[in-house]
Amino acid sequence: MTGRGVRSDLPWTFNSFEMGIVGYKNSGKTTLIEKLVPLLKLDLAYVKHDAHSFEMDHEGKDTFRISAAGAKVVAISGSDKNALLRPSGLHPVLSCLDFLEQDAVLVEGYKDSSLPKIVVLDESLSILNDPAFRGKPPLAVVGASVQPPSMSWNVPYFCRDNLGDISVFIQSYWLSLVKNRPLCGLVLTGGKSVRMGRDKAAINYRGQEQAVHAFQLLEAVCDEVFVSCRAEQSDLPGRRGLPQIHDKLLDAGPLSGILAALEFRPDAAWLVVACDLPRLNAQVLERLIQARNPFRFATAYSGFEGFPEPLCTIYEPKSFSRFYQFLAAGHSCPRKMLINSPLALLEPLDPGSLVNVNDETTYAEVIHDWGA
Repeated sequence: MTGRGVRSDLPWTFNSFEMGIVGYKNSGKTTLIEKLVPLLKLDLAYVKHDAHSFEMDHEGKDTFRISAAGAKVVAISGSDKNALLRPSGLHPVLSCLDFLEQDAVLVEGYKDSSLPKIVVLDESLSILNDPAFRGKPPLAVVGASVQPPSMSWNVPYFCRDNLGDISVFIQSYWLSLVKNRPLCGLVLTGGKSVRMGRDKAAINYRGQEQAVHAFQLLEAVCDEVFVSCRAEQSDLPGRRGLPQIHDKLLDAGPLSGILAALEFRPDAAWLVVACDLPRLNAQVLERLIQARNPFRFATAYSGFEGFPEPLCTIYEPKSFSRFYQFLAAGHSCPRKMLINSPLALLEPLDPGSLVNVNDETTYAEVIHDWGA
């Protein structure tokens, strides 16, 4: 089993959790967003679509002068923030990469886009007849009156002063996306076991290959489970007879298997474990799932020297794009991505449960501790 085809366009515009707030001029869109931001209690981005030209630079400033001299893109970096000004017209496909670090995005405008939307009514109510919503009603409507106006859409209506209910509605919509997102499991077995000198996936600790044991642990908590390996390993012990996803990006270490899985099921979150964690147990996996933060790139345990442990981690769908950003910058180590990205980080109850057995010395220590 090698995959379900080429990964298509991402199913979001700016972020996997986004909401458009749309309405005509002077409807109160910006004020509504301003009041919702603190209530949503997330690390948010805000995107405003302005149909007219705008200026964020000021005449006389260095960046203004260099831009006026002909530079197409100017940036300024300070100790607490950065700013980048570039011309419009860049390919919109890349907009999905600009706000990956944020938990969610509130978008003002973009009425004609495919974004999920909440319509804000002005006094005229004329947006109710806007052709942008023919056959595509918004998720909800917000207006000044307590009672809903007459409208053809069978969607919830909120008085704009009822901010608590509006924020709960948005949160509930985003959480519904998580509820419909499968949690798949992956056992990484594609390594060459050079330091170990023998196939780590096939080592027998409990009367069965370790990869099979890890597979069974994941089966108890995941919707689907696979082992990842190179195609030529498909019939080796620890893989034979199990559902498989074959590495496509070869010689990239654990990232090969992680990326193959994220491409295979781009709609799923993936609980990824290595095949060389003999002390891994059900409690470790259950705690990781209970603490999962689907708005971040990943949920991981704190491992060696406090760094994230990438080989017992839940990776959310947007981590696929993030990994390729790091690959483009020359980094193929999953831990490098986790260190430099927003994630949920947990302290393990038992650090020894995440010890990798990569050599015969560590193997002997584990066997000795078990009294075997």
